[in-house]
Amino acid sequence: MNPTANAQDAATAKGASEGLKLHLAQHLEQQPETTQALHQWMKRLMVAGVGIIVATFIVALYVSVAWKSVNPIVIPLAWFVFAASVAPAMVFLGLDAIILRAFPPVVLPGKLPRFVTGNRAGWTGWAFVLGALLVAAFWGVFAYAVGTFNMVMLEPLIRVLAGVVGVGATISVLYSIYQKATRSR
Repeated sequence: MNPTANAQDAATAKGASEGLKLHLAQHLEQQPETTQALHQWMKRLMVAGVGIIVATFIVALYVSVAWKSVNPIVIPLAWFVFAASVAPAMVFLGLDAIILRAFPPVVLPGKLPRFVTGNRAGWTGWAFVLGALLVAAFWGVFAYAVGTFNMVMLEPLIRVLAGVVGVGATISVLYSIYQKATRSR
């Protein structure tokens, strides 16, 4: 393992993050005050969305630990609500991208996406909103099916979930192999 490469990767990631922040700041300066004010509100709402994720995780964890004192059906329901809790933050992120016509509208930790503006950013924002609604609907229906123990609904939902996880895992493994193969050249 090359320690110099890791330091260079960290420096590159930090520089990319700073560059993304600079692009976003320059784009914000060109926007009218109403758009900038809406952006500030969307940032606050995104923080509230992250708070919802944290709160539902704490509740699901508590319910799981206190399993002797709660109705057993509450445990999976709490985890399904946790899975669906990403939806508000995703909706606010998407709406912010639509309003600003810039994506990403905030710099988040992790792998940095390419900064885009205009129609492409708007379509990305709409994709986030639609994705959030689909996630919330899927986990909501799953929670309802488990809560009512409706096997007619559960069977196809389990098949869909297993298929998505299987395909996602396969793609992840193949992508990892591809990355390692292209690096070794």
